[in-house]
Amino acid sequence: MNWQNVATIARKDLAIMMTRRALRIGLAIFPLALAVGFAQVITFGQLPADVLGQTLNAFLFFFMIYTGVLPASIASYSLVGEKVERSLEPLLATPATDGEILLGKGLAALGPPLAAIWAGMLTLMTYCDVLTRGTLGYLYFPNWTAALAVFGVAPLIAIMAVGYSVLCSARVSDVRTAQQLAALAALPGTGLYIALITGAFSLDLTALTVICGTLVIVDAGLLLAARATFHREEILTRWA
Repeated sequence: MNWQNVATIARKDLAIMMTRRALRIGLAIFPLALAVGFAQVITFGQLPADVLGQTLNAFLFFFMIYTGVLPASIASYSLVGEKVERSLEPLLATPATDGEILLGKGLAALGPPLAAIWAGMLTLMTYCDVLTRGTLGYLYFPNWTAALAVFGVAPLIAIMAVGYSVLCSARVSDVRTAQQLAALAALPGTGLYIALITGAFSLDLTALTVICGTLVIVDAGLLLAARATFHREEILTRWA
C-alpha cells in the first residue's frame, strides 16, 4: 500500500468536493442546526426529569441516520461522477492500485461528513447539558454510553455507508442510479433509531457493544466486496 498515492487521491477528491457550495453548506450547517433544534425541544418541552434521559439518548441517536446519509451521498458520486466528468480514465491509468484508489476515495467521502456529524453531536450534548442541569441536578453528558455511540457506532455506520456506496458506484454507470442506491445507506441508522425509541433495546454499554461488533462484521464484508468487484479494466471497457 502506497500511502502517498492514497493521500493524493483523497486530497484530489476533497478539493473537488469543497467546490460544491451545496455540499459545503450541508456539512457546515445541517448537523449544527439539527443539534440546536433538538435542544430547543428540551427548552420548550418542559420534560420531567424521569424522561429526560431517554429523550436525550433518542436525540443523540437520531444523528445515526445522517451518519449514513451524508457519507453515502458523497461516496456514491466518487466513481460514477468522475466518469461523467471524464476524469476517471486518467485516474485508472495511474500507477495507483485498485485498493489505493478505493481507500483514497473512501477516506475523502468519510472524513468531512463524520467530522460534521461529530461536531453536531458534541454541540447537542453540550447545549443539552446547559439546559438540563437545573432539572437533573447533574451533567447528563458525557457518559460512557454516549462516548461509545459517538466514537463507536457513528464511525462504523459511516464506514458501512462508504463501503456500500463505493460498491454501488463501481457497478453502475449512471449518477442518478448510484445516488438512489446509496440512499439505502440510511436504513441501518433509521432502524437503530426506531428500535431505540420503541424500546426494542436500551442505550447501554452492552447493547452498544453488540451493535458495534455487528457493524464491524458488516463493514469488513462490504469493504472486501467492494475491493473484489472493483476492476479498472472492466470499468474502462464497460463504460467506454
